[in-house]
Amino acid sequence: MKVLILAGGFAKRLQPLTADKAKTLLPLAGKAVISHIVENVPAHFPIIVSTNTAFENDFHEWRKLHADRDITVLVEPSTSEATKKGSLGAVGLAIDQFKIDEDLLIIGGDNFFSFKIEDFMAFTQNQPALAAYDIQNVEDAKKYGVVIAEGSVVKSFQEKPEHPLSTLVGACFYYVPQRYLPMISELAVRLPDRIGAVFENFLEQGVESHVYTFTGYWNDIGSFRAYVDAHIHAGASIAVPPRFLDPALGNTFAGVNHVDETCEIKNSTIKDSIILAGARIENSKIDTCIVDHDSKIENVQLAEQIVKL
Repeated sequence: MKVLILAGGFAKRLQPLTADKAKTLLPLAGKAVISHIVENVPAHFPIIVSTNTAFENDFHEWRKLHADRDITVLVEPSTSEATKKGSLGAVGLAIDQFKIDEDLLIIGGDNFFSFKIEDFMAFTQNQPALAAYDIQNVEDAKKYGVVIAEGSVVKSFQEKPEHPLSTLVGACFYYVPQRYLPMISELAVRLPDRIGAVFENFLEQGVESHVYTFTGYWNDIGSFRAYVDAHIHAGASIAVPPRFLDPALGNTFAGVNHVDETCEIKNSTIKDSIILAGARIENSKIDTCIVDHDSKIENVQLAEQIVKL
């Protein structure tokens, strides 16, 4: 089996953080979002990471951090939202370019989840399957692909419905047995932006597919609030670098924070925030914020926002 991690999106809702950086490479609990996925993938599975020309160099640098893993970076020729292939289009490109003729596990690179991939694979029993999470909120379900199931069998799939029939939503985590890959390649040509169409198509073709309903934690990191929440959830054991705790600096830290070693912080209070490389903060109070690279902040109080100054 091969694992395909989709990391080619441009994440408009997280700009300016993602203006020149892939969302999946943003730090989460001291490592890139995508690294959390890679570390959950069993070591014997080869991994393909699909990205685009704009982020190609960054992913090759990230790849060096996992030199002990069989990881190939696939670069589609796109540099903007307007030219990218779409999520299912990227799957089709990978299948065709690598001539994949074995089972395929497809994972959205912005997924942060607590279940074990081995448990999901044991569940599939060589039948098409997707992982899903009950978000228990109808309004939130409208933003996702909604799964309607009887037991573990998928009976219907709604793509971002106006009137969800369930609060069980797909997590962009799909297992496709090798025998169905030609079907996926053909579908990718017709519907390149609709990865959820894979399971709609299975239903249309009478192919039985299954849903692995997991509990615990899941976040697709699609917004500022989601990114901060994932960071807080992941970072219970993370310590702020000791040098920022020197009493002479006059800093106070509360909650869970990620502070890059290259930052400078003085006489400030930081709570539940992500402070990226090169930021300078002085005489300020930062509460639940993401402070972008090389931002300079003085004498302000900021809360619930992405900061680029």
